[in-house]
Parts: sequence; C-alpha cells; structure tokens
Amino acid sequence: MSNAWNEGYFTDEGYTYSYSREINPVFLRYCLLLRGFATLDSNDGVHCELGFGQGVSINIHATANPGSFVGTDFHPGMAAHAIDLATAANNGARLYDDSFEQLLARNDLPQFDSISLHGIWTWVSRDNQKLIVEFARRHLKPGGMLYVSYNCFPGWSPSAPLRNLFSLHDRFANASSRSDQRIDAALQFSEALLAANPKYAAAAPSLGARLQSIKGQDRHYVAHEYFNRDWNCMYFADMVDALAPAKLDYATTAVPLDSVDPLNLSAEGMDFLETIEHPVMREQARDYFVNQHFRRDLYVRGATRLSAAERRARMLHTRFVLLQPWDTVAGSVTGPAGEATLQPEIYGPVLDALAAQDYAAKSMRQLLSEAALAYDDLEQALAVLIGMGAVAPCQSEAAESQVSGRCAALNLQLCKRSLYGANIQTLASPVTGGGVTVSRFQQLFLISIKQGKQQPAEWAQLAWGVISEQGEVLVDNGQPLLTAEANIAALTAQAQVFAEQTLVVLRALKIA
Repeated sequence: MSNAWNEGYFTDEGYTYSYSREINPVFLRYCLLLRGFATLDSNDGVHCELGFGQGVSINIHATANPGSFVGTDFHPGMAAHAIDLATAANNGARLYDDSFEQLLARNDLPQFDSISLHGIWTWVSRDNQKLIVEFARRHLKPGGMLYVSYNCFPGWSPSAPLRNLFSLHDRFANASSRSDQRIDAALQFSEALLAANPKYAAAAPSLGARLQSIKGQDRHYVAHEYFNRDWNCMYFADMVDALAPAKLDYATTAVPLDSVDPLNLSAEGMDFLETIEHPVMREQARDYFVNQHFRRDLYVRGATRLSAAERRARMLHTRFVLLQPWDTVAGSVTGPAGEATLQPEIYGPVLDALAAQDYAAKSMRQLLSEAALAYDDLEQALAVLIGMGAVAPCQSEAAESQVSGRCAALNLQLCKRSLYGANIQTLASPVTGGGVTVSRFQQLFLISIKQGKQQPAEWAQLAWGVISEQGEVLVDNGQPLLTAEANIAALTAQAQVFAEQTLVVLRALKIA
C-alpha cells in the first residue's frame, strides 16, 4: 500500500457538509422491515460509520439515537470538525482520523449492530476495500446490518471514460497547486477533447450534456466524485462476491421507492424479472432495466426472514411522522418507469391522519384506524412518502425521551453556527433519530424564538442584522435585493411562512 497518508484520495478540497438519512439506524431498520427482514433492535446498539466526511451524519445519529457510535475519516481536518461537533453535543461518539488499516489494527473496538459507508467504496483502492470487508468480518455482530453505497454499472458505462479523463489530466497535466484551477483545467481539457470529435463521443452522444452538468456542480463534490486516483465502479453481483468473505447476505436497498415495482419497471420488465429465480441474478438484471448507476444496498450477517404475521405486527407498531406541511407534499412521484400521480383517495386520508393532532408521530395502527384504508394501501403509501422524503419512520417513545436533551444541545450549537454561515442546514430530531433539513434562515428564526421574540417581523430583523453585517443580501428571481427594506420584506415573508406552516412540523419533530 502507498505510504502517502491520503493514498490517492483527493484531499485538497474539504468535503461537503451534507447529511445522509440512509446511515440512520432507524431508517435502515425500516427498510429491512419493509422487505420482511429481522433486525437487531436494541437501545444499547453500537454503530460504526467508515469515512464520515465532515461528520454531520454521524454526529446527528450519535446524538439522536440511544446506544453509541464509532467512526473514522482519515482526513484530519474533517475528523477535527466531526470531533468538535461531538464535543458540542456531548454524544459520546468515538471519532478517529485512522486509515482503514489503522482502524482494523485497533484492539479496543466493540462488535457493531451496524456498519455504514456512504460514498466511500467506489473511491478507495482495492486494498482498502479488502480491509473494509475484513473489518466487517471481525466487527459486525451476527444479525447486524451493513449499508454500502457505490457507483455501479451498467448506468456508469457511458460516462466512466469521462471520469478517467478528469483524473488523468489532474495526475499528469495539471500546472496549478490550486485545487479549483486544477478541476477547471481538467474540465476544459475534456470539453476540448469532445469538441475535436473523437469516435467515442459519437458512440456516447450524451457525454457532452453530462460534462456540462458536471461543470455546474459544487466543486467540493466534483473533486471527491471525479478526481480521486482510485475509482472502482462495479456491478451489483461483483459487490455480492466482494462482501461474501464477511458472511454478508444481500437483503434489500435503502431506497423505499424500490419496493414499488410499477414506479421502476415496465410491465414487460416485471414479467421478465419474474422468470428469474436466483435473487442475485434477478437484482442484477433489474439494474439493466432501470439503468442503475448508483446503489444504496443493505446487507445482513445472517439474514432472518420474518413471518408475514410478525412483519405485519412490527410494522403496525412502527411510528411515522411528516417532515413537511401536508399541503406541500408533491402530488406525483417520479421513478425510472416515469411519473406517477399519487391517488387522492389514498394519499389524502394518509396525509390528513399524519397532520392531525399537530403532526404528532403516530403508529401505523393509529393511521390504519384514522385513514380507514386497507393495510396494503397504507403500507405502500407510507413507503412512497418516505421515499419522497415527506415522511420518516420513528424510533420508540422510550428512545426519543432518552435522547431529547442532547438533541436540543446539538441543535442549539448548530443554530449558533448559522450566525456565521450556512454550512450545516440539518438539525437532529429525537423523534426520527435522524436529521431534518432546516435552512440557515429558519435556524436564525429559531434563535429569535429562543430569545423570546414572538413575531415573524422580529425574527426577520434578527436574520437581516446577521447577514447584513456580513455583506450578504437575498436574491429574488436571480437578482440581488439591494435595499434593507427589500431584504427585510423578503425575510419577513419567509418568517411568516415559517410561523404558519413549518413551526408546527418542527415542534412535532421536537426540534423547535
């Protein structure tokens, strides 16, 4: 292995401050339950995240879930940021800047209920992939779950050579020490190459549009997605083989919408897949029908199927909560097979029931009674709404009460950070055990409320005072608002919507 600490990983650009719900143990348990798999359900669970980036996800989950969390990211700057968040939340997370090799050599690690790696597998070397598998073999409990996301074929087949051009240019032809200039130079080189009409461009006519799309993306994301030396895209079946030494069985995806076949497959596709008996072969063939380019997969060490009765009983006991005002939920959903309209006679009663009692979380049993729907219709509606990001599964009330105090502490610290910037736009919910998107201005409004200010106009004044001191203004229809009056009016309008629609949801989520 390389002696360089970064081992070919692009470390000149810090990673984004994004949040990933797929790493939330509550969400992962729901995904497995949806497909009929048993999970380890313990308030004393121990969870691990490999490659936690800036540490937003692991800290929110370590704060909003009972049990304990361990994680590593070998970038010391990002590890330092994550440790700072953990200290602010007092969540007890053990966070390191170890390489996978160093983490594997530790003798002080427990057995884990879950191990997660989001956006890591594709971008590390084959040697590091083997270390990850060995880590799971040694440290994942029987019955434990492993979440892994990765770039995959066949969806990446047309664009993979484009990514290779970026990396090669950065490696052999860059003339700048500044990462942004190196990225721009590689993009310009690739654009010039395509303009010279190579035969490959004719064989892959979508490359030009793909390149233009990449040029418009956040440079931090582009750096880590396209400019690492290692990039090991693979087929689903190859991933199954790679994880087999850790005794891991593929269970399902962490994408609830995948459970709704008509949203993903044509009638011909569904009929064809029904003829395939082997589950790995069927899942691999499915990737061709949806042209899969990125997978979010759940593996279990010793997968156990629930009986239909036990699965139903557990689902009825599970609580669910809206993440947004009911009347802002989209009336349609899009999948690989196209757009589907949400049936008003089903989704209307579900949303009404979820919004009742000031949006308080409700068990599926309660929803079944209040919405007066058939069980199968309600289960699928919830899966679709969760897939859309409008609803979330919840943890138990006992777990919620156990973590409420430290969620409040972390959220206060995150809101205080919004006084200086908009890096982290996620707060922790003790109800869902996960993160909820709360914009910078909304966080500033929450600070105003904490200070005892009751009127939206007062909240807007505080927000304007913060951003005006930093030389910032709002933008409306692409145009900056140039006067204080215009900015305050726009902020007041946002604060009014926040007061009338959003605040009740955040209170139900125990964030406000």
